[in-house]
Amino acid sequence: MAQAQGVLKHLDKPAALFALAFAVRLAWLAFTGISAPATFHPDSPMFLALAAGSDWWQGSADRMPGYTIFLHLTMAPFGADAYWAPIVVQMAIDALACIAIARTAEIVKPGAGRSAGLLAALNPTQIVLAATMLGDTIFVACLAFGFLSLARLWKGDGGPAALGFWFGLALFNRAVVWPFLPVLGLGIFLLKRGRKGLRDAVIVLGIVAAFAAPMILRNGVAYGNFALSSQGPIHMALWWYPLVREAEDGTPYPQSFAEMRGRYAALRGPGERNPFDEAAIYRDLTREYLWALPPQAFVKAWLSGMAINLASPATLMIPRVMKIQRIGFYETEGETPFSKMRNFIAESSTARYLAWMAGGALIEWPVRLLGVLGLWLLLRSRERRAPAIFAIAWIGFILAVQGPVASAKYRLPIEPIAMVLAGVAVASRREDSFTLWRRRDSV
Repeated sequence: MAQAQGVLKHLDKPAALFALAFAVRLAWLAFTGISAPATFHPDSPMFLALAAGSDWWQGSADRMPGYTIFLHLTMAPFGADAYWAPIVVQMAIDALACIAIARTAEIVKPGAGRSAGLLAALNPTQIVLAATMLGDTIFVACLAFGFLSLARLWKGDGGPAALGFWFGLALFNRAVVWPFLPVLGLGIFLLKRGRKGLRDAVIVLGIVAAFAAPMILRNGVAYGNFALSSQGPIHMALWWYPLVREAEDGTPYPQSFAEMRGRYAALRGPGERNPFDEAAIYRDLTREYLWALPPQAFVKAWLSGMAINLASPATLMIPRVMKIQRIGFYETEGETPFSKMRNFIAESSTARYLAWMAGGALIEWPVRLLGVLGLWLLLRSRERRAPAIFAIAWIGFILAVQGPVASAKYRLPIEPIAMVLAGVAVASRREDSFTLWRRRDSV
């Protein structure tokens, strides 16, 4: 016990926490390897192609430029095949995010920083995705520092400019932040109230808008559409619609996907179209087919997606595990979402794949339960209820916006908050144990 307490005490030092987190990630990289099969996700070649193009600094109509800029800058000194370079750098960035998580937890509840930092350093979801050629780690690191800035603003130790910068940088990497901005602005206003609250909210949203402006302007000039991204309607038509329809009548996802693609091809016709014209076609198809489905289908699909996103172990995102021979989850059939999950586990997966799933669950699920306990403890405390309300708002937003699309990857934006909440639970338990020990000693 004394040795464990000594380790935790050293983690109060940011350098020690960074060293631990970075060493664990480098060890994982040494285990998995740095080749393309070991580090690539299906989306990785697309990001690399954008980063290697002449417009690498612009991103694309449907992808924010943050990660392509990062890839270009980290790989340019070493060559087009230096996949290790961005991976190592984003591992270091994720280790810095662990420091932000620890400091946020310490602000929310004194004494929770050590445990939250250690849990973040050993968090499989962060470790696995930091070793994958995807922009999620950079995006979530920006969020982690954004949450730290928000905690400081809550305590009166920081200003709104840092909060706006980090959320703006997060938006520069992923457009998913955009719909959350009204909630963030309202929360800041309610935090301070009056003129100061309004001023802080305007400053934060103004800085975030400054990060969004170049993409909106670029899309307006290039495509005649002043919008942040063209991705939304395509995502709803090719992901939401097939999955909601499957929840309604059991139609397999691949069938609905192929049908939607066929309808799109028929409406599109020959010739070149810009990305926003294509998105408009998908938007019309979404209105015709997705919104015609009954409400209960949406409820079933969203509940299924939320359950998988929260419970799916990060081990299933390891590139080599993703390549294990099996029937994929989206290709697995089932009359209901939960029968589909049962069929995927019982019939579609191999023993090797299930072993990776079970191992990941044994590691991650206890920490999930600690997070739930931490949230409950914060809600019980009047002086710490504000962070709990924000945690519910953010987690609910992420689960709602991802909807029926399920993967451990989509849970990553929740992880900084989850580690803070788990740290709060551990710190509270430690306090209870210390109080009990003192009472026994006094007797």
